[in-house]
Amino acid sequence: MAAERRLPRGRLLLPAFPHVTRTIPARRGVLLGVLVLAIAGGAATGWLAASRGLLPTAAVLIGLAGMLVVVSDARAALWAVLGVVTLLPFAVIPVHVKLTPTLLEVTALAALGVWLLGLLLRRDERIVTAVTGAWIVLLLAVTLFAFLLGVNNGYTSETYHDYGKFVLAVLLVFVVWNTTRTLADARRLTTVMLLGGGGAAGIGLALYAGGASLTLRVLSHLIRYGYPATRIVRYIEDNPAKQMRLVGTSVDPNSFGGLLAVVFVLAAAQAVARHRLISRWLTVPVAGLSAAALLLTYSRGAWLGAAAGLAVLALLRYRWLVAPGVLLGVLVLAVGLGASFLHRLWLGLTLQDPATKLRLQEYQNALAIIRSHPFFGVGFGAAPSILQQTGVSSIYLTVAEEAGFLGVAAFLVAVGSVGLAGLRHWRRTRESAAGDLQLALLAALASALMVGVFDHYYFDITFPHMAALFWTVCGLMLALARPPGVPQGAVDAAGTLC
Repeated sequence: MAAERRLPRGRLLLPAFPHVTRTIPARRGVLLGVLVLAIAGGAATGWLAASRGLLPTAAVLIGLAGMLVVVSDARAALWAVLGVVTLLPFAVIPVHVKLTPTLLEVTALAALGVWLLGLLLRRDERIVTAVTGAWIVLLLAVTLFAFLLGVNNGYTSETYHDYGKFVLAVLLVFVVWNTTRTLADARRLTTVMLLGGGGAAGIGLALYAGGASLTLRVLSHLIRYGYPATRIVRYIEDNPAKQMRLVGTSVDPNSFGGLLAVVFVLAAAQAVARHRLISRWLTVPVAGLSAAALLLTYSRGAWLGAAAGLAVLALLRYRWLVAPGVLLGVLVLAVGLGASFLHRLWLGLTLQDPATKLRLQEYQNALAIIRSHPFFGVGFGAAPSILQQTGVSSIYLTVAEEAGFLGVAAFLVAVGSVGLAGLRHWRRTRESAAGDLQLALLAALASALMVGVFDHYYFDITFPHMAALFWTVCGLMLALARPPGVPQGAVDAAGTLC
């Protein structure tokens, strides 16, 4: 064996591997640093366990491990965002500061920050741009202008905080669009969405099966983490004599219904897809759980939204489902199954129940505000007149109230541009896995837009998790329909998107 050759002090060249060197002092420094961190971490963990208990300590350690994963990759951060959106949308980090940060904004900031840092550090990284992106930026600009115009309309520090969370939720569309580069990336992100939605539906069904007492007992534990202390158990028309509504961990049964409608349509579309990306071992259970939970929310707008999504699937691709669907509907009516659901839907369609009459009053109030402030709206605070009140159960009227007709136009153009890009891509790739996933996303978008006719949660600054869900779906559609000028290849066996 050749004799070892000596290098300058501190460096030793290994004879068997002449190209490998070791810096002994540097290695000792790293080991010493790791040892110090391990001792400090162990001491901190022991102190936390002794002072706070084992469960909070475990939660902190899991949170720290999760944050390390999140900051390592923007795609992992997006998974965390979807986990929060579906399972703990209103949870806060229990620290005593003027504005308590929520889990949603922390994970959304991490996703946005990691993506932007990657753009700065990697010369080969480029922002994917298209006309659709410009429309989304224009929408944000219009909402910002309306927000600034309405600063005298009863804004509080919470209003500024909520608007900031809403903007973060919309900006996620660009993170999803730019980090979802392969079909595998799209499959993983969709899988996380389905897992989170299915898990939320399962939790909601378990609480519902346990009745009002179990729901109250379990969800009361979330009060310390930012959840409301009132109206935890919800009933139809807030009347305990009527059916209890399923809320899960989403606080509001109507917003939960909007989330479940999107998840159900995605799962159902992938379950019947010819070139499915996600196994039926996942999609079928998620579709079943989300459908059952959706019914028990008693959210008629969400029911109609889910029906609209299924209609898009049937009309564009799976016309063979129409006849079995009609036959199943007739059978359900004949046997008398789901009579309470059908009765509630009928009361809504015929404008007979108090909740529907209240919505009609909201619509009249919203139209009065829009007539008074047609171009830029009244912002995101209170109505300028004590005779009027903001808040209406419709995305489109909500946008018109808050940002005027310019806001409505910007919203429709931005979302229409996303839908058109998705539809064009599906027509080009309809006989591929990418095409089937795009069709599922188109149906989910149609479902959300139908829900938006009757509910406002996808464009409500106090429900930023619903905006995050909506724009994540849009980001996935744009990622699949990536402009041809982007050097990512074509849809092929390797799984690249374009």
